[in-house]
Amino acid sequence: MRYAELPDGDARGFFGDEDTNGSLNRQTPEAVRLAAQAVQTGDVFSLNAPLNWPDPPLYSRSEVRHTVLTTPLGNLDDYLDGFYPQSSSQWDGFLHIKDPEIGFYNHLPREKLGVHTWAQKGIAGRGILFDMPRWFERQGREMRWNERVQIQVSDLEEYRVSAGIEPREGDVFLIRTGWTTGWQAATVDERAALRSSPNSPGLADGRDMLEYVWDWGVSALASDNPSLEAWPLGPGFLHPHLLGRLGIPIGELWWLDELAEHSAQDGRYECLLTSAPLNLRGGVGSTANALAIK
Repeated sequence: MRYAELPDGDARGFFGDEDTNGSLNRQTPEAVRLAAQAVQTGDVFSLNAPLNWPDPPLYSRSEVRHTVLTTPLGNLDDYLDGFYPQSSSQWDGFLHIKDPEIGFYNHLPREKLGVHTWAQKGIAGRGILFDMPRWFERQGREMRWNERVQIQVSDLEEYRVSAGIEPREGDVFLIRTGWTTGWQAATVDERAALRSSPNSPGLADGRDMLEYVWDWGVSALASDNPSLEAWPLGPGFLHPHLLGRLGIPIGELWWLDELAEHSAQDGRYECLLTSAPLNLRGGVGSTANALAIK
């Protein structure tokens, strides 16, 4: 079913009346088998930032405190305080944002949703890297990491064609904006200024983008910036539509630089993408625990 055929852009019942996994259902055994064909060199890239990154934490979150202790048996154990599963490289679960009109994904009550259902299924599929700073540079344009630049559908489509990528059901978009690169190079004062308002490039909002990703058949979207979308957010805010209406998971603050450098060298922008969300019942979000294998 095309996006234009979904009533009010709502995929309720599309994957089943009681479904809790949304577009991750597109990652069928056949889709995963085809995704594995992207593995040619065997190079593995972790897409995960340290748990205590960014430093300082965004959105006034507290810092993660890691305590290592010695047990009465003499072995070491450790625990975390102030840990936000969505503070570093992470997934936004379907409970993260409620659509103001329909509520949570598939019109289900809060009690039936949570990242634990994703964990029980696992995430695996073809990852498609959209290295937008390099693409913009080739077009004679500039993408500053701390300014609001909207990545339009036309940018994604032109990139896709130039990279020789054919859309496939179950793909995961990996959108590199250069935000993590910029943050790493920023001064302490620059980071402090952006802590509560992390301006960044990102996907353009609005119906055209929703239609593009749904009709492609994506299973999830992930980016290296704090919001997936360009920040500050626009009037056509994507989050409630992606999470609440279409059931498309959103990843943010993923580390994509090393993967992008490798792809720029070998000219291949696809990989096998795996992720193991936290098996946390009722969890609102999860660490990404993501790997890209080429």
